[in-house]
Amino acid sequence: MGKEQRKNLGSFVKKTLFFIFLTLVVGACSTNIGEKNHIALNGKNGEADTVTTHFSASNKTLKLANSKPFVLFFISTNCGACDEAVPYMNYFEEKYADRFEVIGVMNGGLRFDEGLAVLKKKNIDFKVITEIKSVDYLSRAVGGIYGTPVFYIYDKDGILKKKFLGLTPQSKLEESIRNIIQA
Repeated sequence: MGKEQRKNLGSFVKKTLFFIFLTLVVGACSTNIGEKNHIALNGKNGEADTVTTHFSASNKTLKLANSKPFVLFFISTNCGACDEAVPYMNYFEEKYADRFEVIGVMNGGLRFDEGLAVLKKKNIDFKVITEIKSVDYLSRAVGGIYGTPVFYIYDKDGILKKKFLGLTPQSKLEESIRNIIQA
């Protein structure tokens, strides 16, 4: 290969690497992550189901594809306060099922069978997302999770209406849910 050909090849490689770098930077800075499907345990008939979300950082929204208001309930497998909140999350799931969704987000990256065992052991009746990529995605969408339990309550348009850190009384959560459903 001649000197001129090597020079052209070097220039081509530099331009290509710059283009790849620029594409990655622009993609990483994007404010609209878009639609994502999450596998949720405890779907219809106790089987796995799909929860589809749409996140937009520019609009500051996290919306469900079915346009229902919802709560993201971030929980851990070894969290006593989370265990105390499970019965009233089950209650909300049953009472408001036609107008509101309860979605648990459990850290730890559990395999499907491990996740099902935890849900059974803790008597969890609502949908729970355990897959690590989805847990990370949802954690980033709300700005990061640094402890559990945490409750993020969204309206049907995906706008965050309430955030509760730590164990929160059932009555306080239910008041927020009713206000969002009635709006």
